[in-house]
Amino acid sequence: MQPYSAPRPPPSALAIIDGEHRSLEAVLKALRRYVGPLRHHRVKPDCEIFATILSYIETFADRFHHPKEDEFLFRALRERTRDADPALLGLQHEHAAGPAEFNALKRALLRTRGGGDWEVEEFAFLLEQYTASQEEHLRKEDGIVIPLARRFLTPRDWEPIDIAFRASRDPFFGIGANGPMGSLMKRAVAMA
Repeated sequence: MQPYSAPRPPPSALAIIDGEHRSLEAVLKALRRYVGPLRHHRVKPDCEIFATILSYIETFADRFHHPKEDEFLFRALRERTRDADPALLGLQHEHAAGPAEFNALKRALLRTRGGGDWEVEEFAFLLEQYTASQEEHLRKEDGIVIPLARRFLTPRDWEPIDIAFRASRDPFFGIGANGPMGSLMKRAVAMA
C-alpha cells in the first residue's frame, strides 16, 4: 500500500508518545547510573527509591503505555503496511516478556535488604540488563515504528490513537519535575 502523503501536522499522539518515551528514558538513565556504584560496593540500593521507580515503570510503562501501543498504534500500522511486521512482532514479544524480567529485578531488589555483596551484585547485573533492553526497545520504537507510522497512517488512522494516548497520561512526570517522581529522580541521580 502506498503511504499517505498529504501534508498534515503531526498528531498529538506522536507528541505524547515522544514525551512518554523521554520520561521512561530519564528513569532508565537514572537507574543505569546506579550500576557502577552498586558493583563497586560504594552504595547499597535504597529500597524506597528503587521501589518507587520500579512502581512507576510497572504502573506506567507496563499497564498504560505498552498496551496502548499494542492495541492502537501497532494495530493501525499493521492494517496499513507489512513493512512494520518484523519490528512489531519483536516489540510485542518484548512487551509480553517485560513483566517477567521486571519481576526478577524486583525480587533481586528485595534480596538486597538483608543480603550481602552477592545479592547486590545480582541486582546490579539484572538492573544493567533490564535498562539496556528497555533502552534498545525505545530506540526501535523511535527509529522504526514512529517513522513508519508517520509515513503510512492517515489522519483517520490517528484519531483513535490520539484519543487513547490522551486518555491516560504519565502519572508521575505529568505533574512536573517537582512532583513525587521528579524529586525521587533527583535523589537517585544525586546518590549515584
